[in-house]
Amino acid sequence: MSFSPYSHAVIHYIETHVKDGNVDYEEMEKQIGFSQVYIREVFRKHTGCSLGRYVRIRKICYSAFELLHSEASVMEIALKYGFSSHESYTRAFSKIVGMTPRDFRKKRPVVGKEELTPGIYGIGFLGKMEQRSDISMEKKKYADAGSTILYGVPKVEWGAFGGNTPWPICLKACSDYLGEDVSYAYSMVSTGAAFRLTWNTEKWDMSNVDIYHTLEESGEIYRIGVEALGREFDFQKRDATTEKEEFVSFIKRHLDEGYPCIAQGIIGPPEPCLITGYRNNGKTLLGWNFFQDDPDFGASVKKDGSGYFICDNWWENADTQGVMCMGPIAKKPFSQKKILENAVRVMTGRKENAYAKGIWAYDAWEKMLGDDSSFSGSGNTGGLFEKMLCQWDAMNSIIDGRESAAKYFVDTPILAKTFSHTKEIMCEMREVLGGKENTETRLSKLKDAKIRKKTCSYIQLAKESDEKSLQEMKKLLGS
Repeated sequence: MSFSPYSHAVIHYIETHVKDGNVDYEEMEKQIGFSQVYIREVFRKHTGCSLGRYVRIRKICYSAFELLHSEASVMEIALKYGFSSHESYTRAFSKIVGMTPRDFRKKRPVVGKEELTPGIYGIGFLGKMEQRSDISMEKKKYADAGSTILYGVPKVEWGAFGGNTPWPICLKACSDYLGEDVSYAYSMVSTGAAFRLTWNTEKWDMSNVDIYHTLEESGEIYRIGVEALGREFDFQKRDATTEKEEFVSFIKRHLDEGYPCIAQGIIGPPEPCLITGYRNNGKTLLGWNFFQDDPDFGASVKKDGSGYFICDNWWENADTQGVMCMGPIAKKPFSQKKILENAVRVMTGRKENAYAKGIWAYDAWEKMLGDDSSFSGSGNTGGLFEKMLCQWDAMNSIIDGRESAAKYFVDTPILAKTFSHTKEIMCEMREVLGGKENTETRLSKLKDAKIRKKTCSYIQLAKESDEKSLQEMKKLLGS
């Protein structure tokens, strides 16, 4: 379908504001520069749909997405999207979708990316298909218009989906957008992140919890996470010879086909983040970043009306180290056996360069924490603070990971029990070291030899619990 520049601008405006629940037609008029009467006439002429009906359809599409991917009640969702009552929302929803919101939530039809017009994607209700949203979608090539934006990609931030590990959070957000129906627990388990523990045996290392240490090849966990869903994986790494245009070309190619990119860096540290759009032929990027609201890293970051960051100096950030894409469906998702094999591989004790991994990491952690000489003296507050960060990162990553594993293996009671037990041990350990107390209290407790001795005993208990999980998974594979 061919759209006029005015209709294109209207769609941009609606997608930017539809999640607010109330599209302001007067504000639209001001931004586009034409009267409402003219806008409505042109829009109907080029789309065959009245502007009011189009807005209502877009509200219903986004609300359908939230029915599948949020815990909000039907009434809460109705109010968010500007419906005055449960009844008015149900009538509108049923008229457009063909079933009530409650039935929709039970049946879980496919909702995901939909091309609205060249260069603009949004959330679409894709009917009663028994397949994922893009299984039969042809790759499309467009004349370069200088920009593409994918509206409706879920926000990634600390705590999103109840998790705290950036890569699986980004993977889950992209999965939702592409019409997958997977949990954060699945994203954690399928990548192997739910089972990880790494410890540098030579120093207190704040990169211990970095996800690329999980397996032997630093980028393998990224590939596994995408291939677990049966999708194509594409990756562009940055090194001394990489040109900016290589990154731009990669990002434009995938976004033009409607696939979000997952990048490292862009704003702040090299944690995974989402690229959901570009302008100025790729010089300007839009998306979600864990640090876009951080006062240290995001103070100068501009925001799009959708909430996406707008970044022009992303290439100048030395921490922009790579960009990858979860592309079209290529094969079947991982089997339960494959997931178990990867879990066993991650948890098996081994040494790689200076890093102890899997079960062996517990012993390296305990040895370093129990070394009184590295905590003696009244000085070196900075060093003690770094040790505290390493300690808390390790505890929190295990809590997040083992909780996800327990949820995923809910139908295997013995594994759900052992993984939950490891999580509980870490939670108790965290309380001993200060729990929700302030930083000064946590530092004081970490420096106390008696408290550290007690925490070392928790490390061994967690190791024993994880060893039970590992053995049970091996038994499952054997059977």
